[in-house]
Amino acid sequence: MKRWLLSAIAVGLCVSAFAQERRNAAAQANTLTPQEKQEGWTLLFDGKTLEGWNVTPNLAKVWKVENGAIKTDAKAGSGTMYTNKEYTNFALRAEFRADPQINSGIILRQPLPQPPPPAGQKPTPPPGGAGYELQIRDKNPGNYSGGDYLTGSIVNVAKAPADVKILPGQWNTIEATVDGDHFVVVYNGKKVADGRDARRSSGTIGLQLAHPEDATDANIEFRNLKIKPLK
Repeated sequence: MKRWLLSAIAVGLCVSAFAQERRNAAAQANTLTPQEKQEGWTLLFDGKTLEGWNVTPNLAKVWKVENGAIKTDAKAGSGTMYTNKEYTNFALRAEFRADPQINSGIILRQPLPQPPPPAGQKPTPPPGGAGYELQIRDKNPGNYSGGDYLTGSIVNVAKAPADVKILPGQWNTIEATVDGDHFVVVYNGKKVADGRDARRSSGTIGLQLAHPEDATDANIEFRNLKIKPLK
């Protein structure tokens, strides 16, 4: 009886310690360590607001702040939310938690929105075109461009191995280093993509939710969004 009681107490202490560890991790989310501050990292998300992001009325229905994370509402539609600031060479860190059916991504070097053209004129495409898409999608839908570039890949630049997958119900870590024409992606601590492309040299950072109609209950959360400019 005593042995059983001691075992039960030990299990209870382990569960309590694990719960406390999770609470500590949540409390430390969206903050910078002293070392990160010294290295020049800054936060793209303060854990409470969408300050620093270009949030139109339509995007405000899709992207919300909930429990210290930026979370989508796929039933409200789709869209990509961009930072108000452009970046040239940088290292970007993020954590995300997502349904494996999600069709999402992080956009790199997206040009700032252009003013509308005069009446009767077509808009002029930005030099270099749209930004680069760092894919967060495990399945190829078969009917979208770049469909065979899956999680961890940079569309039309570098493919991640086929075994790179979203860990469901867990916070996945992803880091992209964009230096000149060189792109490197580290996913959950492992280098998964390395490629070069010189089409665009600078732009904003975007969080994307695409084609929610394919999986209406699939959502994604982002936290610990950090960026460090590179010289």
